[in-house]
Amino acid sequence: MAKTNIKRSNNKKNKWIIWGTITFIFLALTIYTISGLPSLDELENPKPVLASRVFSADGELIGQFFIENRIETDIDSLPPYVLKALISTEDRNFYDHWGVDVPRFFKAMVKNLFSLSLREGASTITQQLAKNLYALKEGRENVLDKAVRKVREWISAIQIEKTFTKNEIAELYLNVSYFGRSAYGIESASKVYFNKRAKDLTLPEAALFVALLKSSVNYDPVARYETALQRRNQVMYNMVDTDMLSEDEYNRLKQQPIQLASERLSHVKSEAPHFFRIHSPADDYTCR
Repeated sequence: MAKTNIKRSNNKKNKWIIWGTITFIFLALTIYTISGLPSLDELENPKPVLASRVFSADGELIGQFFIENRIETDIDSLPPYVLKALISTEDRNFYDHWGVDVPRFFKAMVKNLFSLSLREGASTITQQLAKNLYALKEGRENVLDKAVRKVREWISAIQIEKTFTKNEIAELYLNVSYFGRSAYGIESASKVYFNKRAKDLTLPEAALFVALLKSSVNYDPVARYETALQRRNQVMYNMVDTDMLSEDEYNRLKQQPIQLASERLSHVKSEAPHFFRIHSPADDYTCR
């Protein structure tokens, strides 16, 4: 009888140890996850780093310098097909989800499980924005790091959706995304690749920028022209698939080559180099 009581006491003690350990691990993971989240103020007031521009006394741009080559633009000034190309390729349920597309996430997980890979992604535009804005980026991650980052993305994305409208989210996303060749944001990318304003982009040019979001290296139109062309055309076909572009229009546009107006692939060459050694980003200055 005494042995039975001792055994029961030990079992009870072991259960407490097990549950205590589980609770400790859970709390430690929760604290670790939350500690890496942006603050509420950072979420509600994002501050992307902008390029500083230098103008001559008569208003001519003579140079710019930057940590990240970024110039903001207003989404209302962009052609409608920019947003259509983005949504049809990156996040077809953009206007329906609350920051996280749960069905898409589980569908991607099943595909990855059966293919024994992590090729299928399920990040929404809002999750990608959170990752770009708040340094929730991939690096050399183990499974735990990846899981924690995903949870942080989810929490940040949900808060972003509570704070901003869908169009404001899309605008922020287009202003902070990296398009390769030192260009952050669609306005800077338009200048670097096509030497024009983002509001003047053609549909194939807009589709190329959406293609670059997947990989600015693999779809670089300078270094990998054919691959970039194929991906650009795939983006336009995605618009057909979502009834945002007619098939006839697609067949016409896919024949157009990628015509880069400039291969000036970094910041504007300065005509006042002494000025750039003195000042730092990110304001506009006038040289007199």
